[in-house]
Amino acid sequence: MSLTTSLLIAVTMVLTTLLADRGVRAVGWGRLLRPLLIGTPIALWFASHVVTHGVGLAVEVAGALAGLVLGLGAVALARVGRDERTGQVVTRAGAGYFTVWIGACVLRFAFSYGAQHWFGQDLGTWLYRHGVALPDIAAVIGNAIVFSVVGMLLARSAGIALKARSARGQEFALAR
Repeated sequence: MSLTTSLLIAVTMVLTTLLADRGVRAVGWGRLLRPLLIGTPIALWFASHVVTHGVGLAVEVAGALAGLVLGLGAVALARVGRDERTGQVVTRAGAGYFTVWIGACVLRFAFSYGAQHWFGQDLGTWLYRHGVALPDIAAVIGNAIVFSVVGMLLARSAGIALKARSARGQEFALAR
């Protein structure tokens, strides 16, 4: 998978998620699972050449862990509560939430661009010296980018589900 393809996947998945989370939205299984059901198969389709050992695997796992951390950070900025009019548990994602998602997308783009134009030779040499085969280097970098998006999607869905579960027992109004 080319770095451009991995970046296109990342941007598409981020925009889809942001559109789904914009404003006040009811929390339901469809909303929680939709990004995962759409994003994960796309990511796995394009990340078909996963390196399963050594530094290559570590870089791919690091991408996923970075996504989990960024996703949890974004969810921490989303409010979850019970709408006083309908009684439904809803989320309200504000500027902070969107800033984390967009910032993560910009970081992925900068990394992808940098790997192609700024520090690609150094990164490739480092990966090669640490046991990643030459044909696998681009795959490892692309997979790390895509897995970071999947990590963010997982953290988003799990974080909202946990916050919603906690909010179900609470009665408070969510400011519009």
